[in-house]
Amino acid sequence: MFITLIFLLLCAVWSSVSAVSENVTVETKKGTIVGFKNDGYNVFFGVPYAKVDEGNPFGNYLDHENFQQPFIANDSSIICPQVISKVGGVLQCLRLNIYVPHTANENHPVPVLVWFHGGGFIFGSANDYGGQHLAKHDIIVITVNYRLGPYGFLCLDDESVPGNQGLKDQIGALRWVKEHIGAFGGDPDKVTIAGESYGGGAVDLHLYSMYETLFNKAIIESGSIFTPGFYRHGDDKAAVTLAKHMGHRVRTTRKALEALAKEDPIDVMTAARNLTMRLTPCRETRFRRSQHFVTKCINHLNNTDRIKKIPIMIGYNSKEDFGTYANKQQDFYDNLQDIFSKDLQNNFDVTKSELEKLSDIVRTFYLGSKKIGPEAMLELSDYSSDFKLNFAVEKSVARYMEQGGNVYKYMFSYIGGSEYQNVTGAGAIHTEELKYLFEMTFELKSDEQRMIRDKMTTMWANFVKFGNPTPEKTPLLPVTWEPVTGNTRPYLNIDVTMSMEDHAYRERMAFWDLFTQKYETKSSCKKMSN
Repeated sequence: MFITLIFLLLCAVWSSVSAVSENVTVETKKGTIVGFKNDGYNVFFGVPYAKVDEGNPFGNYLDHENFQQPFIANDSSIICPQVISKVGGVLQCLRLNIYVPHTANENHPVPVLVWFHGGGFIFGSANDYGGQHLAKHDIIVITVNYRLGPYGFLCLDDESVPGNQGLKDQIGALRWVKEHIGAFGGDPDKVTIAGESYGGGAVDLHLYSMYETLFNKAIIESGSIFTPGFYRHGDDKAAVTLAKHMGHRVRTTRKALEALAKEDPIDVMTAARNLTMRLTPCRETRFRRSQHFVTKCINHLNNTDRIKKIPIMIGYNSKEDFGTYANKQQDFYDNLQDIFSKDLQNNFDVTKSELEKLSDIVRTFYLGSKKIGPEAMLELSDYSSDFKLNFAVEKSVARYMEQGGNVYKYMFSYIGGSEYQNVTGAGAIHTEELKYLFEMTFELKSDEQRMIRDKMTTMWANFVKFGNPTPEKTPLLPVTWEPVTGNTRPYLNIDVTMSMEDHAYRERMAFWDLFTQKYETKSSCKKMSN
């Protein structure tokens, strides 16, 4: 459901190129870049920050050469190869879209927000998120393309493709920002990384990466490294499996990579989809000459020196997976009869006898005596939201606090623009907040919706500027957003009326806390070493 929701949001995002009438030129160390003036901001679409090695498109990125002539930054159509939501893309897709407020210049540098899109690491692009509403708050907004599927997330026992190439692309983008954003009027020392869903999980993982620190704040929306299935052990046979599926007679990873490099990228992405390959961030095998993103299993990740210095904003929506269950008929629920058993089996290290007992415990905790069906819609959506995301985010918060983190936690609850607003028990579903931060397919239709956008963009921009989303009370933001301290869990409930609350879904989160203390997840060190 989460991927479906992102697909629906990102189908067709308007491009502002057509509304632009005047060029604007920036001189960078790479050469001249020509963008376009718009109302209150300048735009630079499709700026290359690195190159894909076409001899090994599954490996690390290469530096992009200097421009020999002015680069016309007007192409917002470039996406990385993908076959979900959209079918298309090119290998040379490592591009940035840059939104610069007219107030920014080299004498008045402004903070920078770098956005990593969601989409399960199989679809999505920088072009799906129009950054103008945030840029009008005097920050530069940069949206990033990075490689997806096999091109970004093969994780092999091979030095040429050790894993996490898509995340290393993001490092390449941040290095480009560090080097060149000053020419656009940005402050390279005030860079916030942000993302939603798997893009938010990527931000979470950047906090623990082995690379240099290229940012000083982080925003994580509905994402976490602890989301089930997000962080995995590598599949050493993945390249061979993929090549054989495409008709190549290969036995070794090297031969498989050579064959796959010659294939049409869309065909490779289609083959991976047809094989239902789950290619996500992984624990990399160590190689002497390689720079690694992460080499530890998930419960051993730690980076106190970084996390204690970086303000973090993190949260989720009030009914993340409500859309999966709302307005469904009985036949849909008939296919869910083993949902508890399936989820536990896929994500926890439990024996067969334990599985049956634990499934009944989880079912009873959430459903009581209700049967799986339309009458249990609300309970099932609570279970699914907790299992897929809510508890994972809470666990990320707890890990930050153990490392001295400065954390602002939120819950987005506004449903005035939701397709489910008239359904009993509705809440804000996965991705619901995005249309108030970015220009997307959704058109704001009421003063109330425009007020929510004003609140959201102001708080997010404040955080980018000050590391505090509410540095002072105003008529628009009359509530002080208090950070998490110690064992407390205050959070800002974002709705028409904002309020500070404490310990979201306390009993449900305590249930999963006890559960995970007793039973190992399949991404734990114990399982990943098997």
